[in-house]
Amino acid sequence: MTATPLFLILLAVAHLLLLILLALYLAPATIEMVAIFCRERAWATATLTWGFAVVGVRVSDGVQVLEVFLAGHRVVTRDLRDMIAANPRSGERGEGQKSARELRDYIEITEDLWPHLRRILETIYRSIHIETLQGDITLGLESPADTGVVYGYCTAVRYALWPAEEVEFVVTPVFDREVFEGTLTLRMRLYRPLLILIAVTGALLKKPVRDRLCQKSVRGAPGV
Repeated sequence: MTATPLFLILLAVAHLLLLILLALYLAPATIEMVAIFCRERAWATATLTWGFAVVGVRVSDGVQVLEVFLAGHRVVTRDLRDMIAANPRSGERGEGQKSARELRDYIEITEDLWPHLRRILETIYRSIHIETLQGDITLGLESPADTGVVYGYCTAVRYALWPAEEVEFVVTPVFDREVFEGTLTLRMRLYRPLLILIAVTGALLKKPVRDRLCQKSVRGAPGV
């Protein structure tokens, strides 16, 4: 008799998990983003909507907020500036050099893990439906080689989406100075999010992927 309530609880939990998995497979997610960034100011909003849940980020002059809504009610509000200030690495000297080094680290990680990332991107590509993608970006990094690599990735993604009429995305590389300016508007549907979670989980279960990500975490630790 004592086992019956426990069995019912486990059965209810199993049903709940099954419903969540079914919803992740059947219910599409909507992603919307609008951004304007230049030397003088930056303004951006991004929202992820899935069912009754909405996760949004607002960044502008003096405002950097993460918000989570559930059924139209705000349940979480976080000031991103406080979260960044809590990071012990913020405020260190040589932030510009560190940012450039971190960017090179991310490029190296992308190259090392490309076979696994490609599988994830292929899954996303099969699940994604772009309704609008319009952008005009001018990009220049500290290293011209890094600028060329990032521009190559952007070009590859652009031609992978060709000839979608909804896409009008232009990246102009600049090799003689650092610059990041432009506008971006994106709206897309993400069908079968469960398949993307499965692909990401499958990659994280592989030891080389975990080792490479752990190396980045250790290198990014304070004092390293």
